[in-house]
Amino acid sequence: MKDSKKKGSSKKREEKLMLIKELNKINDEINVEQNNVEDLSVKIKNIDGQIFLGYHDIKILNVELKNKEIEVEEKRSHKLLSERNIENMINKYILKCYENFLNNLTKNEIEIDTLSKRKEDDMKEQKSNKDFQKLTTVTSIKHLNKLNSIILSQNKIIDNINRKFTICLKRMKDNYSRKINMQRDKMDKERQKIIFNLQKEKNDRIKNILTTYNDKIFNIQNYFKLILDDQLELIQKLEEEKLTKKKNYFSKRKGLEQLKKNISIQRKILEGVERDAYELERNIVDYENLRNDLKKIKEKRKKQQKILHELKLETDVKKMLLTKISNEYKTIYDQNKMKLYDYLQKLLLENYFLETKMKLKNESLEVNTIELNKWKESNNPENNEILNNTLNEKFQDFNILKNEIEELIHKKKKRKKKMLKNKNIT
Repeated sequence: MKDSKKKGSSKKREEKLMLIKELNKINDEINVEQNNVEDLSVKIKNIDGQIFLGYHDIKILNVELKNKEIEVEEKRSHKLLSERNIENMINKYILKCYENFLNNLTKNEIEIDTLSKRKEDDMKEQKSNKDFQKLTTVTSIKHLNKLNSIILSQNKIIDNINRKFTICLKRMKDNYSRKINMQRDKMDKERQKIIFNLQKEKNDRIKNILTTYNDKIFNIQNYFKLILDDQLELIQKLEEEKLTKKKNYFSKRKGLEQLKKNISIQRKILEGVERDAYELERNIVDYENLRNDLKKIKEKRKKQQKILHELKLETDVKKMLLTKISNEYKTIYDQNKMKLYDYLQKLLLENYFLETKMKLKNESLEVNTIELNKWKESNNPENNEILNNTLNEKFQDFNILKNEIEELIHKKKKRKKKMLKNKNIT
């Protein structure tokens, strides 16, 4: 696994370096071709500058036209502002008329209040007189007549004010609308005159420019005719060189386009390579962690191998004891068969336990705890105290090793799951 990962990472690094070198070469070629293109563009610009010098004069005329249009728009805005000012003047006049009307109403109300107060005073004075009822009727009739006359006069005044106000408003609106229309017509005429004058100036300038450039072109044509009469061969060579340069230029241009396409493809490849490198760096970190864990596992394995070696030695000792016991068994068998039978059962159980323990240590160190418990129940600690003590100590060490190995297996499974997840993500 380690060798395959190292080989894969080294191959990817070599491919990345090759791609970077190819990119640098392509960039150098692109820079050279760009310089050639720039030289050709400078030559073309010089030719265009010699032929089309009048283009800038036309641009200046367009700028002047735009400035004139801006002035016309400013005049329109001033015109709109003047219309708004006129509307504001009309509104102010209307407000003044309403204020006068309200003042007149307040004056009339004050007069009515004074008359009512006088009436009350007269009522108080007339109460003392005997002919109070007659006087009240007469005065009330007079007072009502006066009130009716005042109300009628006020209504007439209000009607007259409203009529005058409406007539004045109509006149004002008509006058201001006429003035506005007159100003509009004047502004439109001025604008049309300005545009017409600008177009005339533009056409005159274009004609002057064309006449000057026609003269220049005619002189150039005459000059080239003289040169053609004298040096036709040189011109033909120059034309051939021009055609070859054009062909080279177009071929280089096509090559540049192909190079751009190749660069875009190689950029995508580089992005994929960079992603792979980033994933490899992450995998390297995981690999280092796994290597450290493996070192720890190896150290623990060495300890376990030492314990296994000790157990093997113990089994050899037990086998020697068995051989001795078997020899003694032949001699003592006839004397006490039953005792020997019981003793042999115990020894066989002990031997079976040791063999099973060796198998469990060799095959991932797993122990059958149920059989050990049974063996403990069947075994008498009075007959075999030394053996039982040593086995108990070994059994405890074995349980500790078993727990450590289970933890290591659990950690290894977790790491495998993480590696699988990272592979699926990539």
